Amino acid sequence: GTPLISAGMEQFNDTPVVNGTAYPTVTLEPKSYRLRILNAANDRFWNLQWYVADATTASTGLNGLDQVIGGTEVALKAAEVEAALTDPAGVFPTPDLNLSPAGPDWIQIGTEGGFLAKPALVDGQQVTTWITDPTRFDAGLVDQHSLLLAPAERADVVVDFSRFAGQTLILYNDAPAAFPARIPSYDYYTGAPDLRPVGAPSILPGYGPNTRTIMQVKIAGTAAPAFSLSKLQSAFSHKADGSGVFESGQPPIIVGQAAYNSAYGSSFAGSGWCNSPSNPSAKCDGFARISEQGGDMFKFDTLGGTQVSVKIEPKAIQDETSESSFDEFGRMSAILGLEVVPATPGAANTVLYPYAYPVVDVFDTSGLPTADVKVTPISSGDDGTQIWKITHNGVDTHPIHFHATDVQILNRVTWDNIIKPPDIGELGWKETVRVSPLEDTYVAIRPITPKLPFDFPNSIRLLSPMMPEGAWIANTTFADQNGLPLLGFAPNGEPIDIVNHYVNFGAEYVYHCHILSHEEMDMMHAVSFAFPPVAPSELAFASGTLTWKDNSRSETAFVVETSADGVAWTELGRIDR
Repeated sequence: GTPLISAGMEQFNDTPVVNGTAYPTVTLEPKSYRLRILNAANDRFWNLQWYVADATTASTGLNGLDQVIGGTEVALKAAEVEAALTDPAGVFPTPDLNLSPAGPDWIQIGTEGGFLAKPALVDGQQVTTWITDPTRFDAGLVDQHSLLLAPAERADVVVDFSRFAGQTLILYNDAPAAFPARIPSYDYYTGAPDLRPVGAPSILPGYGPNTRTIMQVKIAGTAAPAFSLSKLQSAFSHKADGSGVFESGQPPIIVGQAAYNSAYGSSFAGSGWCNSPSNPSAKCDGFARISEQGGDMFKFDTLGGTQVSVKIEPKAIQDETSESSFDEFGRMSAILGLEVVPATPGAANTVLYPYAYPVVDVFDTSGLPTADVKVTPISSGDDGTQIWKITHNGVDTHPIHFHATDVQILNRVTWDNIIKPPDIGELGWKETVRVSPLEDTYVAIRPITPKLPFDFPNSIRLLSPMMPEGAWIANTTFADQNGLPLLGFAPNGEPIDIVNHYVNFGAEYVYHCHILSHEEMDMMHAVSFAFPPVAPSELAFASGTLTWKDNSRSETAFVVETSADGVAWTELGRIDR
């Protein structure tokens, strides 16, 4: 029979914890604080907001610290809560600013990839909204939000509590689960309808489960001077000596865009399609259009003042909407892959590649920079830089997490060609990128090879370490002959057989979805970085014997050549390793 399902695809737990504590409370002074926030949830997104706690539901009891509990809730609009009792899917209760006034805004200065290009003032009370225009291809995606963090995303923020002395604040969340298509039984809030057996019973004030209330912050003391946003903005802006925060502390961006002008003192164009097949503009805005597909050359302006072109690499995501839905054990799955070039409108253009399939994401690092922060800006399109176009034919927004290198988000573009620039909190370098369905996400990648005091060997392993060498991974010929689904495909979509064998992955890293059950259920790819081996030294020839010192742990062969003039070389022999 069918085995028991060993893993679920998503979980959406009902109790948030902050640094290991459920519904914590903390007392702060009325001043500005710098906070570093990591979304470490299995699968939940967070849309974090600030409100003053509802005084009408405040508790006079004592907490475990013998402190008066006080306000624990953000008041929701009573009419919306009442309507949700009979229409939980159609009504999304929102805060009542009369009972829970606005708290502070966010000043975001960084992400998991480092500092932003400029401080971003994020509305601290922007509830989640969705695109509702049915004529748009991306209808149903999240539109507006406050401080939005997908799993693995991080935010470096400043919060100014100077105006809230003597008040109790609530850190509040209303991000939908799943994201973006909210399921009401995963939305736990005070006064929610009784959704048993698929959800929780009605939730009382001050009790869990509750995914809207994150933590309580009490502000003690008397009012303090407000935080100076203008001074912070000045520190981030370009300086003649190059000492602005972003320009001095982060590697140079790859693709020039107007949003970076304040950081570099540059004059990148705010609009202009220099890749247009007809009447291209002289200046590039750095945004890709839906017609710019895999294999096309993407031209852009650079910090050096030149224009370069890089080939677009077609990547793809597919989740629980079609043939990637379930594995042979009945477990829901989502898979990374490639998009067939050229993509045919209206056709299934995705080639799925599970983790044990041949590697299709490869970087040649021989022309890429070797440094730390002080990297020379890109000046040639053939130095190994790549631009990825990630198309997503599915339902979930996936937090795609890159190992070994950060990426620059260029833009997202819907399948009906609505260009979406990066969010203000995404300007700079990113390690985790939100990739949503019904649109393409473009990122630029220019890996930097660190200077290390040691060398490391190549990763040489079987495609599938779980199977013996020579075993079938995809016996496509047999499947085709017997009318079974075909599972193995080349990047161009042609069926192929795949046999388990040893492969030299070079320096092997990964990229994957950071919804934990997704990455464990095969939504992960190996990424190979091909590094030139460290050159041998102490070359000597004596008495007919050639000797040298092997300085590399990653060489695959030594080739011995001879030359009479140093120009024309003849191979004498080869020693494979």
